[in-house]
Amino acid sequence: MVYYGVVSKGCQRCRQRKIKCDQRRPACLKCEKSKTQCLGYRNLADVMFRDESERIIRKAGIFRGDRQAEQPKPLLILDAVSTLVTSPTFPERLVSLPASDSNALFPLSIPSALSQSINEIGAHFFFANYLFDGPPYASNNRAWLTQTYCEDRHNHALRVAIEAVGMAGISNMFHAPHVAVKSKEQYGRALAAINQALGDPVEMIADGTLMAVILLGLYETIAVESWDQFRSWTAHIKGATALLQLRGQEQFSRERGVQLYVQLRGQIMYACVQQDIPVPPALVQMNDTYKTSNTGERRSKICPGSIADMSFQLLNLRAAIKRGELTDSKTIRDAATEIDRDLDAWRADIPPSYWSYAAIDASNAPAGTNFNGKCHVYGNLWSAQVWNNWRAVRIVTNQIILQNEVRSSASQSARQSKVISLIRQLSTDICISTPSFTGSSRAVALIWTLFIVSQEELNDRSERSWAVEQLRNINASMGIRHARLLADFASQHLKVS
Repeated sequence: MVYYGVVSKGCQRCRQRKIKCDQRRPACLKCEKSKTQCLGYRNLADVMFRDESERIIRKAGIFRGDRQAEQPKPLLILDAVSTLVTSPTFPERLVSLPASDSNALFPLSIPSALSQSINEIGAHFFFANYLFDGPPYASNNRAWLTQTYCEDRHNHALRVAIEAVGMAGISNMFHAPHVAVKSKEQYGRALAAINQALGDPVEMIADGTLMAVILLGLYETIAVESWDQFRSWTAHIKGATALLQLRGQEQFSRERGVQLYVQLRGQIMYACVQQDIPVPPALVQMNDTYKTSNTGERRSKICPGSIADMSFQLLNLRAAIKRGELTDSKTIRDAATEIDRDLDAWRADIPPSYWSYAAIDASNAPAGTNFNGKCHVYGNLWSAQVWNNWRAVRIVTNQIILQNEVRSSASQSARQSKVISLIRQLSTDICISTPSFTGSSRAVALIWTLFIVSQEELNDRSERSWAVEQLRNINASMGIRHARLLADFASQHLKVS
């Protein structure tokens, strides 16, 4: 019998959705609230201890020259990482994942050697923690990335970027500065590989090259140590915008091309938020091209209107205010009010069959697993992410309206009260939605929205503190240092407010 480590005690549905299960019997709360049959709980002894007799026999056949008996080796990631982070000598160790996941990660491409390098350990960590699945990403996104990683040469930009991101996450989560050194070295190699690819007319516009650029943006959020480092991130984003231009309209004719564009567009917009700078005109032009493409028109039927367009308008308004280009309160208020009308119209126009969500009572759930005893149930995490983006954009828009409101009449006071109520409700909805992302790599999308909630002085102190705690949880569970920086900043702001 072989011990396979700590395993999830949750019901089958909660394990599949990678969410926390309250383990109630006969049915868990989440299944009960969603009116879904709870399929019960597995026998943990059967899962934690497995009869490996047949596998050992097959393994022995390998040494007799029986290659037909060879099987991919189970990979134990936590054991390897534990050894790795306590030993600066970087001994090559066997890395682990459950046997059921091994084939999915590296199908039949894992070398037969039992030891793995720090680079491969980093790659496994990346695939386990930072790979997005589900809408709107290409259906074969995981397969494409894993196959590309396995087949690419060791100095290829995408392969090296995957390893750099994974090692950065390991160094943060396990407090291993020697791994951080290796991740920085690999980051430098990834930059060099991208620069080399830019000299090749084919590699320059390849999907793998653009994905490597996106991953280096992710690396910056994981490895960032101070606010000053965001300047280099912004420079990185400028180069990425130019790369999107070089790829041209052809990228919108393919599912993966659109996916990569949407991912990079999000990074560029976040850089604009951080630096209070306008959206690059080139990105606005690319977005117009995307909307008129066949893929863009097809997606517009699922989600009429574009939050991206309204986000562009808001970012440009913020930048104009920051630069002193707009100073008249009425002009600013009118511009923000127009954006808010568009945001409200977006909510009214979206098809409820696809984008609706339910708010359910979760007062009986374990403490700390929800906010104010409530929980949102979304059709998928993409839907939850889009709703939170909408909420965050609308909060910031109404903050601008409130800051430029003239308090001189009863009607204006009533409008001010309405804006305050809206900001508070949107902030609460963001907090209620947060548990939906537990255990998912998409939790990174919560960072900006939670920070907005934590900074809004109109919100209750308990709500702001809860948002700060969620930022710390994201750092602790995913190794994303940017979340911790924002949590520290918000926490200091709370102390003096």
